[in-house]
Amino acid sequence: MSSQLKVSASAPGEATIILVGKALHYGDVLTISFPQFSSISSQKVIQQSVVGDDLLLIIDADSLGDILEPDSPYQIKVPELEITSTVIWPEIVGKRGASTGVINTTKASSPSKVKTPIIEEEQPASLSFETEPQTSSLPSSLIEDTHEEQKTDYFTQIQNKDDKEEDAPLVSEPSKRHQSSVPVILLSILGVCLLLAGGAIAYIKFSKPHSEPTKEQIVKKEEPKKELPKAAETKPPAPVQPPKAEPSFAENLQKMSVPEVIDKAPNTVMITQEGKRRLEAKQFDDGILLLENAAAKGDTLAMLKLGLLYSPVDFKTGGAIPSPDMREAARYLQKAEEGGLKDATAPRAALKDWLTKKADEGDDMARLTLKDFWK
Repeated sequence: MSSQLKVSASAPGEATIILVGKALHYGDVLTISFPQFSSISSQKVIQQSVVGDDLLLIIDADSLGDILEPDSPYQIKVPELEITSTVIWPEIVGKRGASTGVINTTKASSPSKVKTPIIEEEQPASLSFETEPQTSSLPSSLIEDTHEEQKTDYFTQIQNKDDKEEDAPLVSEPSKRHQSSVPVILLSILGVCLLLAGGAIAYIKFSKPHSEPTKEQIVKKEEPKKELPKAAETKPPAPVQPPKAEPSFAENLQKMSVPEVIDKAPNTVMITQEGKRRLEAKQFDDGILLLENAAAKGDTLAMLKLGLLYSPVDFKTGGAIPSPDMREAARYLQKAEEGGLKDATAPRAALKDWLTKKADEGDDMARLTLKDFWK
């Protein structure tokens, strides 16, 4: 492990990055990044201090506790000073965890003992409208005359109803006359029908009989006309049109974003192929995200590709991965070989030889990687 960079826990939710011998850079604008995790953005330095020749950088690590595991190796990079080193991440006490020590000792009173105050609502006073009797301004003599007129109108209406009931039987006399005329109409209709029937019978009897057809006429009627066979009409064949070339599904994936490819691709093989294509097109972030998704779903080809990208054996700068990671390479190659991919056996063996040489030279990270992934 490099001695230029160290990390330790400080206050709750904070981590201290120690840059050995970099006290001269005190006051520079510096950031901390994690090359292994594209999902972690660069962390701003919230406080700087100098101890001897060392520069201490304090960052907010409260949110990093959900991603980084304590006592595990990770790469930390200071881009402004071009320093990259692998360190053992310490255990960071979260700010939320530090505030959980207060215990509420107050006992909640049982709901049965709590007496809820009874609020009496004042009922609004009912509005009473007193109607004063309307006094008529007419003289009493006129009032009595109007009462007498109303009484006479009432008795005249009753008398008119009785007169109508007495006149009702007179209305039924025309209906009796109508009923007596019905048989006369029926008899006239019956007479007309008899005349029509007699005329039809007389026409049938006195009409001339039809002459029976001769045998020659019958034969001529039965023989159909012989038609000459028509020459079969041959239509010229329609020109064959070449089928229209439809874009393949892989071509459609090229136009989609990373979430759309993950959602609409029919299988992990298509996701892996699209990830490799985007790496070749130098769309490194998209390619790595697609390969990581396919590997998480069990695609061994994606695991092999990621293992080769992280492997320090034949690492090439300027590619999708900024720096090699022996542990990530060992993890992906181990999963690919355990998944039954024989092509992962040779790269994994080459990585083991490389780690063995580094461990013999005193590299603790190489020794720890061999212990974790080759038991």
